[in-house]
Amino acid sequence: MTIEDFLYRLGEAVESATSTVWRCLREILAPSVQEEPPVFSFLRRFVKGMTPHEYLSLSLQLVLLGYLAVNLTFLLIRANPLLLVLAGGAYFLLLRFIFGKYGNFFIDPLPYRVFYYGIGAISFGAFLGYGLLRAITGEVTYYYVYLFGVLLVVLAFRWYFKGRYGRDHTYGIVEDVKNNLVRVFAHDDIAANVKPGYYWVEKVPEAEPGRIVKLLVEDRKLRGAIPVRIIEVYLPQSSHTKTNPKEDAE
Repeated sequence: MTIEDFLYRLGEAVESATSTVWRCLREILAPSVQEEPPVFSFLRRFVKGMTPHEYLSLSLQLVLLGYLAVNLTFLLIRANPLLLVLAGGAYFLLLRFIFGKYGNFFIDPLPYRVFYYGIGAISFGAFLGYGLLRAITGEVTYYYVYLFGVLLVVLAFRWYFKGRYGRDHTYGIVEDVKNNLVRVFAHDDIAANVKPGYYWVEKVPEAEPGRIVKLLVEDRKLRGAIPVRIIEVYLPQSSHTKTNPKEDAE
């Protein structure tokens, strides 16, 4: 190989690497909307049979847990606070990428967007503030006051999110009917605090396999909410039948 050939191939490699890096940065900063759902080849190895909405919700949970774990590690090893800033930037860029590219595959993306951006912002401020406080003073009293303040912010955000986006109902699909019971599949619903899964509820008229139903949920402290009753059945012709006994009586 001559020196000219070597330089030519080196130039091609550099150009190709630069183009790839630029394309990746552009996709992260300004993600293009994806028309097809992601494959989730990694997650499918551990969890099977989920919808794109559920896989995306699970991805967001893993991203948040990873971000919190990285921040906690940086605090334990007393890393430079700049690393906390970089970790926060990476977290928000990843959220921007997920919602910008695959937001259409969320059943209701806005509550998820608000929740994960909000929790991320609170976590960023809490970890960075704690790191800076530790660098300024070693007085234990200040730490307790600071942690109490963070707890108040978390409770305030929970109150805001529940009041603004919380719902006492969710939606599901009738999968099976047995005697006076109906098995319904409910999607992951952060607004109603319902986890994805199958739930048995009392049968109502028009609740047949394949029908979409509206479900009343019952909140359980620290354990999430569960569907307890069908309150509406949506019929194929875009009409729906109310099944609330009180409303029927009226």
